[in-house]
Amino acid sequence: MRARFEEKTYENYFNSELARQTDIYFPLGQVQEGSLGFDSSALSSNRRLWRRLGHPFWFYPSFAGLELREIAEEMEHFLGVTLDNIPSIKTNLLFQYKKPTFITIPLGREWSHWNEPYYRYDIYRVQQELLMHIDNQFGTKVFIVYASPALHDVNELVTAHLNRQIINISNFRKASELNTHHCNTYVQSGAFSIACSEPEKIENFDLIKTINSINNDNYKTGENNRTAIINFRKQIVSLMSENQYYSAVFKKLNEQYSKIEDNELFYSHLVLSNFRQLTGTQWLVKI
Repeated sequence: MRARFEEKTYENYFNSELARQTDIYFPLGQVQEGSLGFDSSALSSNRRLWRRLGHPFWFYPSFAGLELREIAEEMEHFLGVTLDNIPSIKTNLLFQYKKPTFITIPLGREWSHWNEPYYRYDIYRVQQELLMHIDNQFGTKVFIVYASPALHDVNELVTAHLNRQIINISNFRKASELNTHHCNTYVQSGAFSIACSEPEKIENFDLIKTINSINNDNYKTGENNRTAIINFRKQIVSLMSENQYYSAVFKKLNEQYSKIEDNELFYSHLVLSNFRQLTGTQWLVKI
């Protein structure tokens, strides 16, 4: 049976808990994106955005909004100040969230490996090839992980969230460990999993301990936080342009922001947001 909750719900709970347990920076996220309220050519009349940017819209009953370029300049400043006030970036983190199927009968293809109910999620070849391309290009400057919960009921998920146990009930696999497989299976969190089709036992690793131990010297060679993010965006754009499946639609999504490319930091966040929406891969950075 498919897990009885939305993948996005698990993702949001996971991110919330991860932020409390590690020194990471969540780039422009869903809440901010939802408050922007603009496209490439329209004026924004979203009052929540102006309230956050400190614009005195309440003095103007017929408030019509601002040009996109003015928004971009404000956000460029906002993001720059934020990045200047956090520690140096150590590495990029890419999370691929998976909602599992709970297999409860012996007819499951992988039942013989467990002989008990187990969880399974598929590895999509196009997605995996992109993740491996990124992994090969960035090396230690990127850490790519699949995350999937060891539960299938929404009540259990909410309980885990309220008890701050989302990370503890999750199964983690490095993308590189699943490169030759079409699915991953497990029976519980914090234990090994078996990836298939040619069965391979993969030992568990402690996600929080692993993230906290990252101390990458690659970002200490003249790159400040601003340039690190801008350069990462440029490399992602280059890699995506080489991908036959994603290149055209990724380019189309980014074209709506072509007028604000000069605001490189804000533009980078929006492009990497498109990367997340298109591939389902959450981008964070370790600080």
